[in-house]
Amino acid sequence: SEKLFVEMADVMVAEGWRDAGYEFVCIDDCWMAPTRDKHGRLQADPKRFPSGIRKLADYVHSKGLKLGIYSDVGNKTCAGFPGSYNYYDLDAQTFASWGVDLLKFDGCNSGTLDLLAEGYRRMSLALNKTGRSIVYSCEWPFYLRPVQQPNYTEIKQYCNHWRNFFDVYDSWDSIKSILEWTALHQDSIVKIAGPGGWNDPDMATSQGIFLSMAQLVIGNFGLSWDQAVTQMAMWAIMAAPLFMSNDLRHISPEAKWLLQNKEVIAINQDPLGKQGYQIAKDKSFELWERPLSGQAYAVAVRNNQEIGGPQNFTFSLAFLGNGLACNPACSVQQVLPASRDWGVYNWVSSLSVEVNPTGTVLLKI
Repeated sequence: SEKLFVEMADVMVAEGWRDAGYEFVCIDDCWMAPTRDKHGRLQADPKRFPSGIRKLADYVHSKGLKLGIYSDVGNKTCAGFPGSYNYYDLDAQTFASWGVDLLKFDGCNSGTLDLLAEGYRRMSLALNKTGRSIVYSCEWPFYLRPVQQPNYTEIKQYCNHWRNFFDVYDSWDSIKSILEWTALHQDSIVKIAGPGGWNDPDMATSQGIFLSMAQLVIGNFGLSWDQAVTQMAMWAIMAAPLFMSNDLRHISPEAKWLLQNKEVIAINQDPLGKQGYQIAKDKSFELWERPLSGQAYAVAVRNNQEIGGPQNFTFSLAFLGNGLACNPACSVQQVLPASRDWGVYNWVSSLSVEVNPTGTVLLKI
């Protein structure tokens, strides 16, 4: 309902979320009335959004925030509401006239793969034609993948970010499966990511109240503290858009600290815009790196064990950045699970990192 989104916008300002960099409030499926109006335009559900989307957008903008909305490339949305098929130009104009800043464009009920691709292209052109700056969030590769390998070069020409994998759920199994899939497919997806176009590890169903496009399920109930740290650290390494799926009116101080952590957000939003990748796997440990601006690197050490206590993982610094990250020397800063300065090392040094089961230590080198 519009009341919920108004409340969330208020909390985003009052509790420092906007200042931490979270600027979009996004509405997912089911916002619209079951039919279009007499001019063929989409309309908001009159009971749940009585003031209309334009009014809500104005309110969100008055708070220094932006509004995201949802539609579908097919003739119906995933929940059965009117889709944008054959209405791409009209819907783009409607969203622009309402002051919408982001469109999540789903791929349900699209018929053939050719129609799917044509719909994603056409909506991209239609959004650009409005003259309004609207972030275009696609689900194109996710719907292609069961049948064919996505052409990411083409997808990036049309979309600002694109979903690659199944819905995220508030569970550790869900987070694990996303990370496994990303590591398995990194050769085809890492190189395409960069300013203007990003890999979205997943999207969410509307189980989260707030930004239910989501990826970050931190602040709900399914993850332990170490697992929440792992999600935040790894989404930063993957240069993933940070969308939260949680209720900010009821969130623990710990979850808030993690989600608003300036050092992690700075890694995630690094202007070089390169996505990180897995560089080693050894028994229960994974080592990931992400090149950052200023010749720095973000490094994540992940412990996949689910039983027992903390374990040590030791690796040579000469291993990082093709031998360049620490040549001839480097400073090491721990970012997660807590901020700590580890001092200066030379490039032939080894680093020993203690990591809790299902946890991750995030370093900046």
